[in-house]
Amino acid sequence: MADLKPAEVERAKLHFDIYDFEGIGKVDALHLGDLLRSLDLRPTNAIVEKNGGTKKRGEKKLTLEEFLPIYSQVKKEKESGAYEDFMEGLKVYDKNENGAMMEAELAHVLLSLGEKLTDAECEEIMSAVAGPADEDGFIKYEAFIKKLMAGPFPEEKK
Repeated sequence: MADLKPAEVERAKLHFDIYDFEGIGKVDALHLGDLLRSLDLRPTNAIVEKNGGTKKRGEKKLTLEEFLPIYSQVKKEKESGAYEDFMEGLKVYDKNENGAMMEAELAHVLLSLGEKLTDAECEEIMSAVAGPADEDGFIKYEAFIKKLMAGPFPEEKK
């Protein structure tokens, strides 16, 4: 790939090999989003689907040669969220302009806007990332966004 540096290709190959669960040089398209996210990208489900991701196991398999152009394309996408975008979006719910919003409103946003989460996914994110609400039910949304964007294992990124 002309627009991928050799180090990026090598890193992509390493991650690709991890998701090649059968050891056949192919990754199930069901795992395309997970594979891209493991490479520090933040594609939406729509972007993953547009680039060949599937919702059922075994529908389609991708080789490394098929994956690299997808990786390159998704790296260029502008649709993935950035810290500033999330901050701006949640400020709408900051009625007191003090960096806090109702925990229930955040859960409602996660359940109803954009790519909607299930109740279980919302509960998992809220318990892992939101931290405890104060006595009035407010949480600091800046800390929430930072923890969420750091990913599941931020201490491993060095």
